Amino acid sequence: MEPIYAKCNKSCGHKFYVQHFKKDKLQAAIEKTYFTCPNCGREYVCFYTDDHTRKLQAALRELHREMKWIEKDELEGLKRKESDLKQLISNGMASAKKLIEG
Repeated sequence: MEPIYAKCNKSCGHKFYVQHFKKDKLQAAIEKTYFTCPNCGREYVCFYTDDHTRKLQAALRELHREMKWIEKDELEGLKRKESDLKQLISNGMASAKKLIEG
């Protein structure tokens, strides 16, 4: 993963690079993906996923691999499928977040 430049904008103001995300398993097979400020320890949640959403994410990664080798005339159908998968993933993450955070 490429390092991501971040700033602890909710606590100490420290600027740093995020090289790896952390994952914790929570209730009902939900995973929290996050990083923390190395200076003050403030946690920044990136997203929550459940089993179904993680399977959709895997399908999206596979679709992206397929799209690299596809002919341009066939690409439009795969782009529609990509858009649908992204929407399903977004909805799944929102549901998981609502379950955890209320």
